Amino acid sequence: MPTAKEAIQELLEMSTSIRHAVLVRGENEVMASTFANSQSEGTMVAMARRMLEEARMSAKEMDRPALTQVFVEAKSGCVFIVTGEKDTWLAASTGTDPTVGLVLYDVNTALRTALEGEADEGDYGK
Repeated sequence: MPTAKEAIQELLEMSTSIRHAVLVRGENEVMASTFANSQSEGTMVAMARRMLEEARMSAKEMDRPALTQVFVEAKSGCVFIVTGEKDTWLAASTGTDPTVGLVLYDVNTALRTALEGEADEGDYGK
């Protein structure tokens, strides 16, 4: 099974719409990223975490089930966030007009693949 880093690389190959992606455990533990520098990576993590927290609070206030994915569209592009087991989440950014359903599928697949790879390596407890 692929590692988290390999799963992110496969995501970029599968979905040409994706510009950047970051796989995170908890609030700040970056498991894998496409970013070349830590400042840009940190900005993406903070922005995505805040979006996810706000969406979770809104869902709770509306008495809705826990969120598994968030999609935000802006003039300059889109952000996709999917959540997984063990308090993990993957955030990806795209340019404008991506094929939303396909990108969500690819992001979910990458997260699942990374978590399966981690389980196969016996790193679940980390």
